[in-house]
Amino acid sequence: MRAVICFHGLLSTKADFTYLFPMLNQMYDKIACYDLPGHGYNTQKFNTENVKRFVIEIYDSLAITYEQIDIIGYSMGGIIAAFIQSIRPVHRLVLLAPSYRYLNLKNYHLHPKAKSNTSIAKAFPKKNYFHIFRFAKIISDLSDEFHIIYPDTLILWGTDDYLVKEESGILLYQMIRSHNRQFIKLRDHNHFNILRSPTVAQYIFSFLMV
Repeated sequence: MRAVICFHGLLSTKADFTYLFPMLNQMYDKIACYDLPGHGYNTQKFNTENVKRFVIEIYDSLAITYEQIDIIGYSMGGIIAAFIQSIRPVHRLVLLAPSYRYLNLKNYHLHPKAKSNTSIAKAFPKKNYFHIFRFAKIISDLSDEFHIIYPDTLILWGTDDYLVKEESGILLYQMIRSHNRQFIKLRDHNHFNILRSPTVAQYIFSFLMV
C-alpha cells in the first residue's frame, strides 16, 4: 500500500496539486493533501509548533495503514517535507522550488521578467504581508532541524524563479545521502508556473514510478 503527502506553499492551499491528481491516482492508494495551518480552510494559527504538529499527525495517521509514504513539497512545503523525512521514514521526496533559507520578494518585484508575471501580485497582496514574517520564522526553525536528507530525492527549480534562489536547491541537494538524487533546472519556469507545467509533471511521474 502506497501513499503520497502533498505540502503546498505560502499563502496557497491544497489546490496547488490539483493538476497532479490524475497522475498520482495511477500510482498511489492514498493522496493526502490538506490545507496547512493558517491557509485555506485550516483556521489553526500559522506558527512553527502548529505546522510541525499538523504535518506529523498527517504522517503518523497514514503510517498506520500504508507501508510506503512519498512526499511532494512545493516552496514552503518543500522545507516541511525535508523536515518530516528527518524524523520519519520517507521512501521518495520531490521538492518543487524549495525555499530553504532563500526567499527574495524584493528581488522578484524588481527583476524585469517579474513584470510579466502578474501572479506575484495575487500571491502577495499587501494585507497578507504579516504572513511573510511568520513564514520566515517557520522556515528558519524547520531548516535548523535537519542537515541530512535520506530518501531518494528529486529537486526541480525554474531558472526564471527570482523568488527562491538556485542556492536553495543546491544546498538541499548537497544534503542528500541517497545515490538516487537529481537537481533539475528548467528553463522558462518560474516560482508559479512550475505548478502547472506538463514537463514538471512528467519528471515527477518518471521519478516516482521507478
